[in-house]
Amino acid sequence: MIERRVIGPVDHDISRSFVRADLEIYGINTFRPSYTVHVFLNDPRVRGVDRVEDRSSYAGRFSVFGHAQCVGDEGHCDVPTTIRRFDDRPSHPLTPAFRRVVITDALQKAIKGGGKLTITFIATTPAAKSEIEGRYLLEFTGLQIAAFE
Repeated sequence: MIERRVIGPVDHDISRSFVRADLEIYGINTFRPSYTVHVFLNDPRVRGVDRVEDRSSYAGRFSVFGHAQCVGDEGHCDVPTTIRRFDDRPSHPLTPAFRRVVITDALQKAIKGGGKLTITFIATTPAAKSEIEGRYLLEFTGLQIAAFE
């Protein structure tokens, strides 16, 4: 299955003098089959993932090791909403994930002409759409671009 998500176009005030830029994605839902996401800037018409590195708009990719179904006892897949002070146990496997993609070169090309910025995500998984609970394969609560001068 291939899913395409387009964010934008949005206005930006990114200075062209940055030396590094990261796209940070927060609150990624991992209660999904495992998948890979390819990121493109200012290329909302991109559809597939063939020869993506050859596209000048290609910014990078990230993968999510998902959990397609719950097979434990009742409550096993309920993610705790609170944390205990001094609790050093690993987080619950279904805790929403965070990913960072270094997009420096692609962002420099994308903002060269000024104007607006569009981010396109192409998510791929061998799973069928029927195996995904919810509307999207790639679900997240927020994203931001961090540019460093």
